[in-house]
Amino acid sequence: MFPVTTRKVSCYFTNLMLTYLLYKLTNNGVMTMELLKKLDYYAKKQPNQYALDFGEEKRTYAQLKQHMNQHKQRFKHMPQYSYVGLLIEDPLITIELYLTMLDHHCIPCILDYRWSETQINTLINHDGIPFLINNELEVIDTHKKQKYLKWHEDVLHIGYTSGTTGLPKAYYRNEASWIYSYEETEKLMEMGIETMIAPGPLSHSLSLFVCVFALYTGRTFIGQQQFDAQALAQMLHDDHKLNHCALFVVPTMLDAYVAHSLKTQQIKCIFSTGDKLPYRLRERVAMHFPNATLIEFFGTSEASFISYNYNNEAPSHSVGKLFPNVTIDLERTDDNGIGKLKVKSNMIFSGYVEDANQSDGWIDIGDFASIDAHNFLYLHGREHDRMIIGGRNVYPIEIERVVQNFEHFNEVLVISEPHTKFGEIAVLLYTGTETVTYSTLKSFLSKRLARYQIPSKLLKVEKMEYTQSGKIARETMKQRYAKGVL
Repeated sequence: MFPVTTRKVSCYFTNLMLTYLLYKLTNNGVMTMELLKKLDYYAKKQPNQYALDFGEEKRTYAQLKQHMNQHKQRFKHMPQYSYVGLLIEDPLITIELYLTMLDHHCIPCILDYRWSETQINTLINHDGIPFLINNELEVIDTHKKQKYLKWHEDVLHIGYTSGTTGLPKAYYRNEASWIYSYEETEKLMEMGIETMIAPGPLSHSLSLFVCVFALYTGRTFIGQQQFDAQALAQMLHDDHKLNHCALFVVPTMLDAYVAHSLKTQQIKCIFSTGDKLPYRLRERVAMHFPNATLIEFFGTSEASFISYNYNNEAPSHSVGKLFPNVTIDLERTDDNGIGKLKVKSNMIFSGYVEDANQSDGWIDIGDFASIDAHNFLYLHGREHDRMIIGGRNVYPIEIERVVQNFEHFNEVLVISEPHTKFGEIAVLLYTGTETVTYSTLKSFLSKRLARYQIPSKLLKVEKMEYTQSGKIARETMKQRYAKGVL
């Protein structure tokens, strides 16, 4: 359930939304982003407070505004109402140019500098991004017409899906949807949060969301160019001026963080997304962050928040209770009430660039899911991950949640392998210090899973491969297994 501060925060944000919906128009009737109005206000009200902190590089609100003005002068010849690709390694410069482009009435496209040159060129050609700004702050005219990109007055940026199964897919993120998302986040946070930390790359929607959220609400944002658990732990341990912080991470980051012995007192809220936390990791998090409330949430780049698990109040296999402004639909449910998940809310994106028509307001999430009488949501696996073993639907994620409780496993992954008799069989890959026999695993699982759910093979691997957002790269691991390189 939400903390007791919900009513105050809700009233505060209701006023914000009324202000937002009554946009003040600037020159020639051009809409001004609420984010930019807020930055002007904070630069005057709290000029010396840090807005951005990336370790050695920092900006106060006054300095941020000053640098934005300098960038705006530098790029004054950039045609307005253009989409501009940002391909910059330095996260501080990235967010400065993100804001500058909005102030110049352009829309930034957040490209990941870790993508290959081929991948970047393919995206530019496919979507028709006309301009690109690189590390040297050079403006590159790509000579591409805005093929699919259409002008939207309230769009903050073009974001990209993770691209784990192919080319990243571009989508529009509008400001109103994120303001509604800020409201829901505030309801879950402890009052008085002063600093928001997201150590992932700004090309990842979570970190960019937190950064813009912090700036919108006049807080300090702490980030990293590349995630470094030890550096983050040491910084939090040593900086006694930091207090009342909220940390936004994925489980692999938390796992890396708690590998260090330092306790962190300043963290009051931890938001974790991407996968459910294994029980043993949850225990270690409680030990390393003794003053923190843990909030796990399920969402996507396109849909924003869908459900939340506040302080482990949800059933163990659930991804939490639906946010109050989220409506779901389960298509083609089976006898167990499991169907394809579709979501509607005021937090969703404005559509994919290639197909921006979201006329009915629903997003197909791509997961099989079910919901119980108490509004708790259960995920059963991605559509393309589902296995059919001997005619029965088997969802890898259901097996993984049970297997994660086995004491000798660190990380686990269930993949499929073709089989002449059963069509497919399940194969369990794991990391850990101990070598586990198949008979030991089967004995453990036979009391917890149906017979057809128990993996037919077990393989210890040296390490897992990860996506750029920090999740285990399921498809990559499956391909490596099929090639026999594990």
